[in-house]
Amino acid sequence: LAASPWVFDYSGRSAVVGSVIVGAVIALLAAIRLASLHNSMGLSGINLVLALWTMAAPWVCGYAGNAGGTANNVIVGAVIAVLAVWSASATVADERHPPRAAAH
Repeated sequence: LAASPWVFDYSGRSAVVGSVIVGAVIALLAAIRLASLHNSMGLSGINLVLALWTMAAPWVCGYAGNAGGTANNVIVGAVIAVLAVWSASATVADERHPPRAAAH
């Protein structure tokens, strides 16, 4: 996502800055989420919102005419949305059914 303005050759300050910043924030939140699963479930919700923005950005920022950029944003956004929901639901399931301690 962060490299997509150059890969798919779309321009416009809001499009480029948005893709770079949103891509970096999604990666940062995912890394924090990975490092601290049980204390950061809300970050999956933020990533879900950013994923929805990513899918809408081509139309909002005016580069929907770029088929490659639009397809990339929609696909990447959909993947991030699915992973964010899965991550949050996996944490909830783990909290409801914690693993049993190994017998000694």
